[in-house]
Amino acid sequence: MVYKPRNIFDMKNLFYLVLLATTSVMFLCGCEKEEKTFKVKACFSYHVTENITGEVQFNNCSENAQEFMWDFGDSATSSEKEPKHIFEGDFPFLVSLIAINGNDRDTIILQVPEQIVVYKPNIYIYPINPIKLGLEITFPLGGSITESIPEYNNGWFVNVDTNGMIDNKFNYLFYESIQPNIFQYNKGWCIAQADLKTFFEKNMALYNFSKNEITDFTEYWVPKLIESEYYLIYPQTNEIIDKIIQLNFSIQPNEVNRLFYGIVGINMYTEIEEPPVVKFNRNGFYIMEWGVFIK
Repeated sequence: MVYKPRNIFDMKNLFYLVLLATTSVMFLCGCEKEEKTFKVKACFSYHVTENITGEVQFNNCSENAQEFMWDFGDSATSSEKEPKHIFEGDFPFLVSLIAINGNDRDTIILQVPEQIVVYKPNIYIYPINPIKLGLEITFPLGGSITESIPEYNNGWFVNVDTNGMIDNKFNYLFYESIQPNIFQYNKGWCIAQADLKTFFEKNMALYNFSKNEITDFTEYWVPKLIESEYYLIYPQTNEIIDKIIQLNFSIQPNEVNRLFYGIVGINMYTEIEEPPVVKFNRNGFYIMEWGVFIK
């Protein structure tokens, strides 16, 4: 016997029954397809917590892992989730993390620390008497000079007058270099782009740079810092710089004053702890140096 719906309402009921049955089958199939295996993914970041010792804090961002195996690249290992480590030897190191969950594992390898370029350090030399001076730049944690004026070769050997003129030609020794990035990013200032010139003029004056030295800095750097609305400015002085880049003089100055600015562009004002500013001494035979690195 062939079923014949008696009216339009029976037709609707039949339609809904068929739709319900079809949807149920699709739902059950869909549930089977949506069963997933959550794969392990290894991930980590790091930051230098103590610039003087080179202590590094590792932050673990791995997914779906229960165990961890770290190899720091200097013969040291750890099974902690987020270890701290003081490296032995010359930077950089290849650090590997294996994230594990049962038989599933994933590995990530990063260079620690990253390399960074210090741009345009200018070394101003002010002897009491005219001198012949040798200067060698060394990198205790690894690194090298990439640019220099005059040509660095295996070191500078120059004649310097009491007014700071070098070889009757240069006002300063210029170099650029690449080395491990273990500079400090904890204390500094957040400055609007429009205020950079005024900030650097006042800040460098507090460190006791001369008007000419400050003008050299602002005329070169302020026109280059135009891409962000604000800039985080992290000062680095001798205690940190000397661990990374050393200046070795054939005649030791009475004072060596070094200031690098680490600069990070951002687009929103950010509160940051301000560092103390200690005035540099310009006594006897002294050196003034400024430079910049951009992260």
